[in-house]
Amino acid sequence: MSFFTNRIEAVLLPVMNKISSQRHLKAVSSALIATIPLTVLGAMFLLVPYIPWPESYVQYWANNPELVSKVLIPFNMTLGLLSVYVSFAIGYYLAESYEMDRIGGGFAATLGFVVTMKFASIEGGSYFPTAYLGGEGMFTAILTSIFAIEVMRLCKKYNLAIKLPSQVPANVSSGFESLVPITISTAILWVIVHFIGFDINQIIGTVVTPLLSASADSIVLPLAYVILTAVMWFCGIHPAILAAICSPIWLTNEAANMAAIAAGNTAAHVGVRPFIFTFLWIGGGGGTLTLCILMCLSKSKTLKSLGRLSIVPGLFNINEPIIFGLPIVFNPYFVIPLIVGPIVCTIITYLAFTTGIVPGIGYPAAAVWTLPSLFAGVICTGSIRGGILVLVNMIVYGVIYYPFFKMYEKKMVKQEIEGES
Repeated sequence: MSFFTNRIEAVLLPVMNKISSQRHLKAVSSALIATIPLTVLGAMFLLVPYIPWPESYVQYWANNPELVSKVLIPFNMTLGLLSVYVSFAIGYYLAESYEMDRIGGGFAATLGFVVTMKFASIEGGSYFPTAYLGGEGMFTAILTSIFAIEVMRLCKKYNLAIKLPSQVPANVSSGFESLVPITISTAILWVIVHFIGFDINQIIGTVVTPLLSASADSIVLPLAYVILTAVMWFCGIHPAILAAICSPIWLTNEAANMAAIAAGNTAAHVGVRPFIFTFLWIGGGGGTLTLCILMCLSKSKTLKSLGRLSIVPGLFNINEPIIFGLPIVFNPYFVIPLIVGPIVCTIITYLAFTTGIVPGIGYPAAAVWTLPSLFAGVICTGSIRGGILVLVNMIVYGVIYYPFFKMYEKKMVKQEIEGES
């Protein structure tokens, strides 16, 4: 393992260091790290009403939907608005890197992002849809924030700003200096989205949909799903749209499997929801539970603290604190394991089911996504072999993540030592 790690460091480390120091990627990474308190808080509140046992606890929350909606308010105000917070932070850090007004940069980036949204009219008024304000709009937030700050940079370069006398307080004059670039960037995005009709989120859905048209029972769809999910997470795009596209196929196959079990037959369909969310997304998208465990054992104080904060949500397959807090988004150290790990585990899982090593997924509805994978694997297959398959995949993920994690850990430890000195 040490030889393999050293070889990866020798070949990839210089490239990764160069990429990670790129101005825009560094601003995105810093912004995502700044949202760690929000993602952890939101994940904790999301977990409260969805702990899948005991039955009396589950039934209590099922009978009190109004209480559930109240408990989820902190979740909706944190992870539900995550792209808004991230857009401000990207603007702040990118403007700082250009030695421009940081607060003005944050405002420019946030306004550039929210102006791409559309108000919906209702009787007696209108409302602001929140569909893309959370993780689903992350990619839009990143692009529009970078665009807004680049406009500010060009305006500064060519002196396109309102200059006030030197006697005016700095906080007032800086606000007026930001007025022209904010107006220009906002106007451009406003025209592109609302007059030209270039909707980024809709275009993403149009592009990825044909890639998921393959049969769910072949290995094609699971591989396409996990690869696209990994790429989308790395780019800061929430992959919820993929689940929405696949859900009709999954639900049809799940009903058929449960009917077959009720009739005394075996579950024939592999393409059901637990195939992905129980056996592959162990700890969340990308199978990050083993990465979280490695962080808890890390020599880096930062990684260890984040690992301890993320381990409980990770056990229940909520990994936004890792995705946005480590971060994995735009982090060149983790792009390879984020893609390769799910591919390898998809092949292992597919072969385990198609060869009969593990019984079919006859009870898919019992394996809700918040149920820890080790238990869900046993429940949805009705066999201890389902739990063993989860353990095998966890080991595979650990082996694949380990060398890349050690490289990142070395970098973090070095930064901590330099910071202390």
